[in-house]
Amino acid sequence: MRKNRFLVLCTLIAFALGTFSLSGCWDEQHPGTYYTFTGQTVGSDLAGRPEYSDFVKVLQRAGIWNNLITYGNNTCFAPNNDAIARFIEEREAFARRLGKDVTYTCVEDLPKEDCDTLAWTHLLDITCYLGDLTPGLLPKVNLNDRFMILTLDSTYEMMLGDSAVFLQRRINNAIVEEKDDSCENGVVHFIDRCIDFGGDYVYDLVDNDPKTTLFSKALKECGFHKLLSEWYDLNYKIGDDSIPGGNGVALVSAGNNYTVFYWDKRKTNFTLLVPTDSIFNLNGIYTLQDMFTLANSIHNPENDLPDSILANYEHPKNPLFQFMSYHILPFLVDLSRINGRKDIVKTYNAKITFPEDYFETFLPKSLMRISTKLDGNSELDTRNVYINSNMYRVVDGKTNTKIQGNGTLNYNRAYDKGIRILTAEEMDVPKYDALNGVYHYIDGILKYDNNVRTNILDRRLRIDCTTLSPDFITSGARQYDASNTGISRYGSGFKDPKNFTSYHSEYTLSVRAPTTSSSYAYEGDGIDIEGQFDMYVKLPPVPHDGTWQLRLSYRSNSRCGIIQTYIASLPVGQQVERTDWKPLGLPIDLRVNLTDPVVGWVEDGDLENDAAIEALDKSMKNRGWMKGSNAQKTATDIIHRNVDTMGRIILATEYMTSNTDYYIRFKQLLDDSKAEFLFDYIELVPKSVYDFDEDKY
Repeated sequence: MRKNRFLVLCTLIAFALGTFSLSGCWDEQHPGTYYTFTGQTVGSDLAGRPEYSDFVKVLQRAGIWNNLITYGNNTCFAPNNDAIARFIEEREAFARRLGKDVTYTCVEDLPKEDCDTLAWTHLLDITCYLGDLTPGLLPKVNLNDRFMILTLDSTYEMMLGDSAVFLQRRINNAIVEEKDDSCENGVVHFIDRCIDFGGDYVYDLVDNDPKTTLFSKALKECGFHKLLSEWYDLNYKIGDDSIPGGNGVALVSAGNNYTVFYWDKRKTNFTLLVPTDSIFNLNGIYTLQDMFTLANSIHNPENDLPDSILANYEHPKNPLFQFMSYHILPFLVDLSRINGRKDIVKTYNAKITFPEDYFETFLPKSLMRISTKLDGNSELDTRNVYINSNMYRVVDGKTNTKIQGNGTLNYNRAYDKGIRILTAEEMDVPKYDALNGVYHYIDGILKYDNNVRTNILDRRLRIDCTTLSPDFITSGARQYDASNTGISRYGSGFKDPKNFTSYHSEYTLSVRAPTTSSSYAYEGDGIDIEGQFDMYVKLPPVPHDGTWQLRLSYRSNSRCGIIQTYIASLPVGQQVERTDWKPLGLPIDLRVNLTDPVVGWVEDGDLENDAAIEALDKSMKNRGWMKGSNAQKTATDIIHRNVDTMGRIILATEYMTSNTDYYIRFKQLLDDSKAEFLFDYIELVPKSVYDFDEDKY
């Protein structure tokens, strides 16, 4: 039961564990307007309702009652007395199944650990209004370290008077009978039953789902049921003063003072993308052998694998193992934040492209493109999230203009809808979140085949640096909403995140929380590195062999340093040695403004015509520089292309292969312990794109 952990959690500042989007739902109270403001605390609100008296006793026995009658930020899901009575009966039956001769008739009879877990399950240490939330995981784990799911039942209508219609909201298995009762120290939602706090792993959820028997059987035959039962990295340690509840670590980024709080524990989480049995059946797959036959056609096209591998589904080179691996993402994420927060996307996307990101899957050397359509208000439409799609977007009414892939002009690949990820409402399952991840239904079968690698992914791969480590995503640091922390500039710190390796510890690394008021970063957030760093990062794989251009985002600032970049290319899985590094040109002075003659930046509006703009682009490119993209803008609607402190540096143009591991190294050369590096995004661009007019994008 980790008692000390959760007693500390009750007083935490909100930490970067949230995953999903909300629109102003936990930063302000709304007295006299949208919410009913009672002028009382969460505790006094509950104490004044006799029908919730047993839950009050649970909170008191758990030792956290005092936190609910004083200051703070709390979200409480309060089950009524009938719900507590059912819970008591269930716990008695459970104890008897374990051979215990017990009788539970009231809260006082329950073991203390049952009261602790029940209380922690129903509390969050942020203020979260359900009326403002979109369906999906709640923005943060509860005090029992578990995510909860909000779903809306569109088939249920409750009439109030003659006209008002309310959708039924559910939190996991509980119906929300009354929501958003605002208090001075948070909000209370009243529910009809206790929220399940079972300890299922994500494999167990899929295994128990009657719609996913084929996928579940394949997971087990390939041995993934063991991998998908991992949760925590027990070797990860961090000092208590550096985590939420402590003082944090001071960091200055681009002249602004940040407070950085480190991730208190490293989780191993997964997101499973699951075709149901009906989807497999529609594709002629009814048995495990049928699935293997399909997998063999994708991952063993030459039929040259030995029988010893073909017969062993748990072998990493077995086609079925590889096929299933591409349906597993090594981090936790949900639809409402997989391509960013709604408010951040609306602020910074320049409406040229649909938001997109690229992720490595559990299949080695594989890449997955996930994109989300924008609705009529230029906001994320989480009902339309697609994997590996080629969907064109008409720009300015020009139907012949194909804009795709962060603005790749005249993208001429064949239209492909891709595979859609279904929403929680469409899944209609009791729960899709587990201790160590989530699963989502998809409307097709994922194939990392030649079409995906050489057609769909033959595009500019603009990769946000906060996706380079699964730690940044699982922790919620990527796209974290820090508005409820009371800290104006918040950073989520990391000690040796996965895919990042440092030669020494003289640095601070954090993911900067985005805001809608001020940011010059791609997707609103970024990685800040400060100090005498010398580290390397594993790059995502290129999807196919060929000549690729490697670019680095550039953000100049007087506080930045001078870095030397290197590249290493190694056989898959081979350890990097210091002798493997090849320098990529001369050191880069990050303090230089792009208007410097060495770069030659001039704003488009100051040039005579399109021909002059194109000539300048080519001149800059010949010197290894590019302007920023016109697919992103600042909070004040200035596209990045017109910002003279932002651009791109071409680090290398070379032949790269899909079966090679590539690493990029950054070494700080300036003798300044406060020198910064603003690590925002990288680009991997195939020759089919960079050889044509794509400079503006």
